[in-house]
Amino acid sequence: MDLVYILPMAASLIGALLCLVRIEKFEEIVSIIVSVCTSIFAVLILFSPNVSNYFLFLDGISKIMILTISIVYVMTVIFSTTFFKYIDEPLFQKRFYYLLLNLFAFSMFFSVSVNNFGLVWVGIEATTVTSALLVATENDESSIEATWRYIIIVSSGLVISFIANILIYSATGTLDISKLLSMNSFSALLPLGSMMALVGYGTKAGIFPMHTWLPDVHGKAPAPVSAIFSGVLLPVALYAMIRVIQFTPIEYVKTFALILGFLTVIIAASLMAVQTNYKRLFAYSTMENMGMALIGISLGGYALLGVIILILSHAFAKSSTFFLSGNLLSRYKTLKIDEVKGVAGRMPITAYTLLFSSMAITGMPPFGTFFGEIMIIFVLLSAVHIGWVLLLMAFLALAFISMNFKVGKMLFSDSEGDNMERKRVGTIIPVIDTILSLAIVFFIPLISKVIK
Repeated sequence: MDLVYILPMAASLIGALLCLVRIEKFEEIVSIIVSVCTSIFAVLILFSPNVSNYFLFLDGISKIMILTISIVYVMTVIFSTTFFKYIDEPLFQKRFYYLLLNLFAFSMFFSVSVNNFGLVWVGIEATTVTSALLVATENDESSIEATWRYIIIVSSGLVISFIANILIYSATGTLDISKLLSMNSFSALLPLGSMMALVGYGTKAGIFPMHTWLPDVHGKAPAPVSAIFSGVLLPVALYAMIRVIQFTPIEYVKTFALILGFLTVIIAASLMAVQTNYKRLFAYSTMENMGMALIGISLGGYALLGVIILILSHAFAKSSTFFLSGNLLSRYKTLKIDEVKGVAGRMPITAYTLLFSSMAITGMPPFGTFFGEIMIIFVLLSAVHIGWVLLLMAFLALAFISMNFKVGKMLFSDSEGDNMERKRVGTIIPVIDTILSLAIVFFIPLISKVIK
């Protein structure tokens, strides 16, 4: 009966192995098939009972994470089929790109499905191993440098989280998530271990102060890689942080997470205001959203529903913006905001999709991110002084203005030239993602029911 819960992992792993077959375009066909299958399996899992056994632990949060990963996985695979041709001298053959992409998806499915916090650490470490080479796909000096920075900083964070796991085990005698969530007594080592875990996994989630790899990786990685990184890899790290807060019912640990979330939003919004590179602008926007999510995680309760809605809507909208950034780069050959002009006249579908996806990631109603942030802020009002809430909202406003002003500048500035719009897949996939980000609002009652 538990077979359905491992099907996403099995499908992505089988897809990865089949990519080794030397048949032209076979890796693309296989990857599309298995990614679509994982989405079908994710829907089946969503409506299946929760499961907790020796190996698996899937509650409502895990199910929604699996569904989010699977959908962004599908979109990334399909978009990659047309984008890979824009890479002049790739680091490896196309079949190895799809091999790594499928293994990357497998490691994320694994991380949110297992019933052992040590295995969660293994899964998140595996995402680093499988994704590092994807960052360097374009095989130039800057992308390789970004890859090394990613490996060094994220690995440092995972060393911290590894030590945290040791402390958590010493304090509780177990790393089984189901047992940790039901535990009532523990030693004084647990708060220390939990705070270290927040810092360690927060490194992978782009949380201040271990966030510095994030803009470099998103600035240099190919568009589909940036999309799956920002859309679901960072939320997978947040998943581990959700579990930490759930099994550590200690106020000062929650306060520590709240402070990290506040600082992340403030730093990210401030850096968005001075960005001149549109991919780095989108990267800092991701950091800002992860900060808001961490604030909601620290508050729990109704705010956690807001976090899930925010993660879902952000995953689709942000993957759309990075897909579209790939469209812009392939045509304009620059990442500088000031050098991209007249997109609305020359690439109309890309332009208006980017306009709406940018609004979505900055919390414009009626997108799901708006409702997620409102739920978090509503709970925050009852937890801290209103002055802190106003400060947070001021930086959210700064992020909103910075993003949409700079995107609007690229889209609606005057420029003459031929139509440069990408055809079919290059524009259809971002449009679908942006629609999904909006459609989340209609499923809020279902999401609430699933995570109860």
